[in-house]
This record gives sequence, structure tokens and C-alpha cells, in this order.
Amino acid sequence: MPCYFRTMRKWLLCCLYGIIITTAAKAQQSFSIRGTVTDSAGKGLQGVTITIFAGKDSTLVSTIANGTYLVSRIAAVSFTLRASYTGLQTFQSVYRKTGNSPSFQIPPIQLLPSTGEMDAVVITSLRPVLIKEDTVQFDAAAYKVREGAPVEDVIKKLPGVTVDKDGNIEAQGKKVARVRVNGKDFFGGDVQTATQNLPADIIQNIQLIDDYGDGANLTGVKNGEPEKIININTQPSRNKGSFGNATIAGGNQGRYAANVFGNNFNGERQISVLASINNTNANLFNFNGGGRGGGARGANFGSDSRIGPGGNGITLSKAAGGNFRDKWGTKVSVYGSYSFTARQTNTISSSFSQDINPQNVRNTQRESISGNRNVNHRATFNLEYSPDSVNYIKVSPYVSYSKSENGSSSRSEVSRLHYFTLNNNRSTSESSSPNAGGTVFFNHRFSRRGRNFSTNLSYDYSNSDNDRFSNGTYHNVDSTASPLKIKDTLQIQAIGTASRNTRTTANLSYMEPLNQSGTTVLELSYNWNKSVTESIRDVTDFLDAVDKTGRYNEKQSNHYNYQFITNNAGISLKGRNEKYNYSIGFQSQPSRLTGGSAGKGTTTNYTNTNWIPSLRFVYNFARNNSLTASIDGAAREPGFMQLQPVADSSNLNNIVVGNPNLGNEFTTTYRLRYNKFDGKTGNSLFINFSHDRTDNKIVSSRRNNPSGTGRTTTYENTDGFSGYDASASFTKPFSNRKYVLGASFAANYDNNISFTDGFKNKGSNWNLRPGASFRFDLQDKADVTLRMNYTAYQTTTRYATYSNTTKAQTLNYGVSGKNYFGDLALGYDFSKVINYGFSSSVNSNPEILNVYAEYRLLKAKMLTLRLQGFDLFNKNTGVIRTVNETTITDIRSNRLGRYFLLSANVRMAKFAGGNRGGRGVRRQEF
Repeated sequence: MPCYFRTMRKWLLCCLYGIIITTAAKAQQSFSIRGTVTDSAGKGLQGVTITIFAGKDSTLVSTIANGTYLVSRIAAVSFTLRASYTGLQTFQSVYRKTGNSPSFQIPPIQLLPSTGEMDAVVITSLRPVLIKEDTVQFDAAAYKVREGAPVEDVIKKLPGVTVDKDGNIEAQGKKVARVRVNGKDFFGGDVQTATQNLPADIIQNIQLIDDYGDGANLTGVKNGEPEKIININTQPSRNKGSFGNATIAGGNQGRYAANVFGNNFNGERQISVLASINNTNANLFNFNGGGRGGGARGANFGSDSRIGPGGNGITLSKAAGGNFRDKWGTKVSVYGSYSFTARQTNTISSSFSQDINPQNVRNTQRESISGNRNVNHRATFNLEYSPDSVNYIKVSPYVSYSKSENGSSSRSEVSRLHYFTLNNNRSTSESSSPNAGGTVFFNHRFSRRGRNFSTNLSYDYSNSDNDRFSNGTYHNVDSTASPLKIKDTLQIQAIGTASRNTRTTANLSYMEPLNQSGTTVLELSYNWNKSVTESIRDVTDFLDAVDKTGRYNEKQSNHYNYQFITNNAGISLKGRNEKYNYSIGFQSQPSRLTGGSAGKGTTTNYTNTNWIPSLRFVYNFARNNSLTASIDGAAREPGFMQLQPVADSSNLNNIVVGNPNLGNEFTTTYRLRYNKFDGKTGNSLFINFSHDRTDNKIVSSRRNNPSGTGRTTTYENTDGFSGYDASASFTKPFSNRKYVLGASFAANYDNNISFTDGFKNKGSNWNLRPGASFRFDLQDKADVTLRMNYTAYQTTTRYATYSNTTKAQTLNYGVSGKNYFGDLALGYDFSKVINYGFSSSVNSNPEILNVYAEYRLLKAKMLTLRLQGFDLFNKNTGVIRTVNETTITDIRSNRLGRYFLLSANVRMAKFAGGNRGGRGVRRQEF
């Protein structure tokens, strides 16, 4: 019996072991493989072939719209994965699964452009333009430029893109906000820094992207208004080496310029430095561009924009900065920048303003001279950490500091029926503004496909202190009586203001898949936003110029605090298909605005709840043909100057009083975008349309003084405000892009609601801008563009018993180009501006002609000598029209006039493996 039991026990143990082994084997046989494939910019790639080799078996699938893939029923613990895509490097790696999880997550795979080089053969790109929903990619080699030219020269040739004299870029009717290089911000994202300093020789392609933020890039979920950005991808063969250039220039009238720009690229480690100084009105770091970043301009004079001085006034600029990028190990990526700039600008301007109201018309003729000096420092940093294949963390702190000094002298003549005022004013001011903050973004992908959690936390602090001294005299004439009543007033004030603001936001998002493939998900989102502002204003009046003590002005001084809090909870259904994807839902947004003025007994307490519909639908008719429609909304709180219930009487003709009873406004925006590119003909068509409707809009309410030329402005909420924006561009190339015909159209409309003397104005503003261009590009012979643009302005004020319409037009036509004679190049840029309907006191119809001749010499053409002539007719002036509710203002400002400049530029480059390959074209697809 004991032997029997021992035999029986052994048999049972063997069966138990067999069951365990069989169960484990079955568990291993049933696991699935998941992952994501992206391009060099971090965008998901659709159509990538994924092949799994497990022993003698192989399984083949393709990635879907956001670059994700799923391979089911894998039997082997060890397997090889291969990802391949036409024009990109093939990825292959061996993996081994451990544990009993039914799912195995592959770390994100990034496919880089093919590195194949050809010495003697240039491969013609089959797809110079590729469109994928929110990204339009241009193959740089399809838009040829002269050797040594900057990236900006390529961008100028892209369909649907315009570049102005100062290097600002508008793409598909929207201003480009930032630039990235290989998917990362370059000098904080500043536009001109990258486009005007990086050489075109090193770039592979240029992408125009509607960017919805880090969360959308990881999850594919897109909400809110996108930011238009440019991503410049460099050639892989140019990612290891050093390159840069230096320029020195001098001319008549004391004009000079000097700059240096250097780069060292070693794969992921990239370092760039620059320094520059000039008094030729060339912009350097642009602190208004690139979000929190800073940038620089002017290190490479190869761009056409170097042959024309831009900007109002005369400016001396200095700048220095650095940008770095690196990867620490396999999990941490860092990049950041520091930028410094100092500017000194002197401006002479004249303006004519006309304010139309039911009682009478108020006209203002103003002449001014101003000087401004400012210094800016800005540092940005980004750290991206991927501890594993399912978690991602990004930390982005920043800090900045600015200081400025301003001085101005002006003479204004203000007139309305029976009244006239002559105002002479001199003022000086000093201000400083330190700012700091940052964001922390975290994303987690669960093992189940489509399940995702993300959070984004941000904090921003800003502090502004300003001291202003103003000395104004007012000579007032009243012709309603005989003899004339004349009153002279002297106002001397010292005004000190301080504003401190903190803004804290928290965003949470959770997505739950509703099907096994994860193509349909339900998203729950929550957003919390809190803004706290403290505003201090102290005013001291002086009797005359010799009064050193002064007296405190209690009525115009104030200490005001307020906070604005919104809570936004939403639910939406999102789905994706091979031909389309969609998102539909709604959000509830309770908001509260509270505040009060210390010592004045005024308080603000406003609560409101908005219900926000959200919709996004993308339909792909074909590879390069897509339609996108979206609806979203947002609330905006009033500014502290609009809330403070005290009078700002620093200008007695324009007194401003805040309204503590204001509520927040809410805007709903509708957008429609259509993109199409024909690969056979090369024709491209881009159409954009948007409509916004604002409820509880904050508008101005003006009351003219019963006697005199003064007025008082306050603010109130009203409904009925809406606006429309539309833009379209069409490009048709001929003869292998030797000739390109382009046409564009843009239009803006808003219904301009305001109040004057208790009457409601339901006016409108129109702005129509059609344009056409013809370009012929004969390689190494000529590159010439003929252009013509027309702008029509129309402003209508429409009261119950009174209406008025004012019109103006601007016609701008010209030709710009370069002709090549071996190493000698001749460049020219002629433009003629004809303005109709502007005030005669500011109107100008200038002809601007800029020319240059340059010659390349030494080994590898590294040295370029250039002689430039700017504004040969000496007629450079700036005329613009602005419309603010019922006030139309025409402004004319001085600009840098005729001068000549002799410059020398040295370019140097050394890349691993030599410099062969040049601008050879590579076939590349999304």
C-alpha cells in the first residue's frame, strides 16, 4: 500500500506539473504585441509595415492613422520585429517576453529618413508635397535655392506661405508661432532664428503643422485651437559635424553689422551659439515669437530679406545666445536655450484718427518723437523622460527678465464741432518685468489598447513695475460763445504702477476604449484654471515744473485685487477609421470672477456656467486630400485695467475708467480646413475658414464731454459679436517647377459692437486681400518673382438713426529676383505701394528699390563679398491703418532710408563622411 500511495502521489504530481506547463504555454501562446511608430518629428506614421518573425512563422500588419499597431496570437517567447516604410530607414530588433501578461508593449519606434547617398545621380522627388491631416510636408529638394542660402529662401517658395520683410511667416492664412528643428524647439521656438540662420543645404524637408500640444502628439486627441508651427528636419548625413558663418559689414551714414553663428551637431547632441550687432534695422531675438522662447536673426545674410531695411524707426540691436539639445542615456532627452537682446529705437511718426459718432465727428492729428531702450534675458529648458514604454514625463521651466526706458514728445490737435484742443506732452518712463514658470506633463498608456491617462500642470508668475512722469499742457478753445472761450490747463503727474499675476492650471484626461481594437474611445476630461492678480496704482500731482513735493491723488490711485477661476469638465466620444476620424462631446465650464478695491468699497462677484460643444471631424478623400472641421469654445476674463473703478486721467482728452461689474466673455469658434495636392500635376490648394461668436463680449463705451474735446471711456458686456476669417491659396507649377503660378485670397470681417454717448453701434469692418504671383526659376541662371497684392478696407458705423462708411485701398506690386553669372550674382527687389483713401496728412505712395551684387571665391566658395544699396529712391516710409471699434487711425512712421553697405561673409562646414551628397533628393512618404 505505501508503494501504491507513493506511485499515486508521483503520478498526481506529474499531472499537476503537466497542467501548469500546458497552462503557461497556452498563456504564452495567446499574448499580443502593441506599439507605435513615428517619424523624425514625433508624428505617428500610418501605413508602416510591421513584420513579426517568430521561429519559422511570420506575421504582417500595418500601422493605423496615429501610428499604432496590434499583432495578435504570437506563440514564441522570443521574436524579431521589423518596421519598414518607403524612403525611411528600416528598423529591426529582437525582443523576449517575460511574465504572463496577455499583452507585450514595444517601446516607441522612430523611423529616420534614409541615409543613402549618391555622388553623381540626383533622384527626383516623386512627392514634393505630402499631406497628413494636420501636417503638410514639403521636400526641400523640390524647391531649389543657391548653395549657401538660408532655410528662409526655401520657405519663400512653398505654396500657401508668405514671408514679410522682417522674416515673419504666414502659412495658410495663419501666422507661424514657433519653429522646431528635428521635432524640438530651436532657440525656444523663435521663428527667424532657425529660418534665417540654418543653411538650406542641411535640410531634408519642411513641415507645416497645426500643433495641439504634447498631449495630442502622444495620444492623437486634439482639443482647442492649434498653434501653427514649422518643423525643419535635417538630412541624416548632416547630423554629425560642425557648420556656421560669420559676417562683417560697414557702409555710409555710419551703418554697420557684425554677426557670428556656429553649430556642432553630433547625433542627438546639438549645440548652437550666436552673437550679433547692427544698426540696419535687422531684427535679432524676437521675444514675441516662439512662445516662452527667444531667438535671433541676422547671422546669415544670404536671405533676400537682407536687401531691404524693415521696421519703423531707426534701431540699434545687440544680441547673443545659445541653444542645446542632448540625450542622456536611452530614457532622458533635454533641450533648452538662453537669449539676450538689447535694442535702442528712435521713431518719428504722424497719425490721423477719426472717431465717428451720432453727435459729431472727433478728429485727432498727432505728431510724435519717441525713443526706447530695452534689455531682455530669457532662458528655457525642457526635460523629457521615458522610464519605460508606457510612461512619459516632460518638465519645461522658463525664466525671463526685461527692463526698458522710454521717452517721448508729442503734439496733438483734437477737434470736434465748435471745440478745439492743442495738447503738448512730454513723458518718460522706466519699467521692469521678471517672469517665471513652467509646466509638468505626464502620460501613461495602459496595457489595453486605447486606454490612456494624462495630466498637465502649469504655473506662471509675472511681475511688472512701471514709473512714469508726464508733463502735459492743454490749450482749449470753445467757439460756441462770442468772444471765444479759451482755457489753458497744465497737468504734471508721476504715476507708479505695479502688477503681480499668478496663473495655475491643471488638466486631467482619461480615455477608455469601447472596442477591442481601441479605435473608439470615451474621453473624460477636467481642467482647473486659477488666475490671481494684484494691481497697485499711485498717482502724484505737481503744481508746476519746479514743484518737487507734489500731492497724492487719492481719486486716481487704487489698490485692486481679483481672481478668476474656471472648472471645466467634459465628456467626448472619439473614433478613427482608415478614411476618417472624429471627436464629439460637450463640456460644462462654471466660472467665477471675484475682486475688490482696497479702501474704495467696490467689489466684483460674478458667476456663470457655460456649456461648450466640441466637435472635430477629419475625412481623408485620398493620401493628399483631406477635410477638417471643428467646434470649440473658451472663456476670457476681463483685464485688471478694465475692472479698476478709478479714472486714468494721464491724458485729459482720453480718460479711462474701469467697470468692477464686468463679467467674463465666452467665444465659440467654428473652423473648416481643406487641403489638396495633386502628385501628377503638382497643383496645391489650401482653404481655411473660421467663424467665432462671442457672448457677453467686453466692449468700450465712450461718452464725449458735453463741452470740449475730451471723452471718457469705460467698458461693458454685450451680446451679438461675431467675426469671420477666410483664406485660400492655389499654386500651379509648370515644366518641372521652372515656372510657378500662385493665387491667394484672404478676408476678415467682424461686426464691431461699441457704445458712444449711450448709442449702440452695430458697425462692421471688412478687409479683403487678393494676390497673385508668378515665379520662374532657372537653376544657376535666374530666380525671379513677379507679385501683386491688393487690400481693400471698409469700416461702417451703424447706429439707429445714423450710419457712415469709410473705405481705403492699398495696391502693392513689384518684382524681386536674382540673376547668376557663374560666381557673380545680381539681386534686386522693387516694390511700388499705392494707397487710396488714407488721410492726406499721412498718405505716402513710395517706390522702394534695393539692389546688390555679390561674388563668391576661395575654396568651396566659402567667402562671399557683397555690395548692397538700400532704398535707392530714398522714399522708405511705413503707412498702416488700424480700426478700433468706431475709431479709424492712419499712421505714418519713419524708416531707415537710403544707404550702402559692403559686407563679407565666411561659411564653414565639416560633416562626418565628407560633404558629398549636397542637396540630393530622397523619396520620402508619411
